[in-house]
Amino acid sequence: MTQEIIETCLEEAYPLCLELPRQKKHVSFVFYKNRVVARGRNFFKTHPKAKEIGYPFDEMHSELDAMRKIPEELIGKKLTLMNVRYNRFGQLRMSKPCCLCLPWCKEVFSEIYYSTDEGIVKLEY
Repeated sequence: MTQEIIETCLEEAYPLCLELPRQKKHVSFVFYKNRVVARGRNFFKTHPKAKEIGYPFDEMHSELDAMRKIPEELIGKKLTLMNVRYNRFGQLRMSKPCCLCLPWCKEVFSEIYYSTDEGIVKLEY
């Protein structure tokens, strides 16, 4: 993933994160061939898949919301996930997929990137 793509996603994610009415503001992007094909965000809406995964209160995590929006013809292709989290002060924060998301994310995505307090890093697995 190029630095230009990362910067573009950070710019897009910032206002999306700030409008989320919760403390932890996560946005996920799914890429296919360096093109965004799905976006997701965490929110309080429940979902049967969230219950199946075991999320607390069956709330939707941004990774799951983005995965649900991947076009059917791209399922099984080489997809990349990028998670971004901003706090209420507009500072990047840790957005590594949680212990419930990480196992299925590793199965679905060939690469996973996430924000830290210092910037964007790639998950090596």
